[in-house]
Amino acid sequence: MRILLLCSAFNGLTQRAWLALRREGHEVSVELAVSEQAMVEAAELAKPDVVICPFLKERVPAALWQGHRTVIIHPGPPGDRGPSSLDWAIVDAEPEWGVTALQAVEEMDAGPIWGYRVFAMPSEPPRKSALYNGPVADAAVELVVEV
Repeated sequence: MRILLLCSAFNGLTQRAWLALRREGHEVSVELAVSEQAMVEAAELAKPDVVICPFLKERVPAALWQGHRTVIIHPGPPGDRGPSSLDWAIVDAEPEWGVTALQAVEEMDAGPIWGYRVFAMPSEPPRKSALYNGPVADAAVELVVEV
């Protein structure tokens, strides 16, 4: 498959997703979401079978998700929506948390769910970076490959 990874940064999670997809034999390109125009143009150039957003802070423009199947990897379980998801999970001492793959639609984090993973939260409040780079990234990469 031709896959476009659209991201806010080519961080550790995005790099892991890129490597996992390439190991699966996919043709993978990466584009930073620097503007709506750049996101749309990247998809027009790459002609992907699917756009996957493993780490994206920006809203996906309608011209992109209406023209290309676009899947967002959200660091929260099904039903969780919005920014600062991991912060709230830590502050609220959630016993478990998750990662959800959902299709981009007009309303943020509200599209059809393609898959999800749930994991136990540590009993002691974790550092956000440890949570993100550990169980969140592991679950996210599993979902990216599944998508």
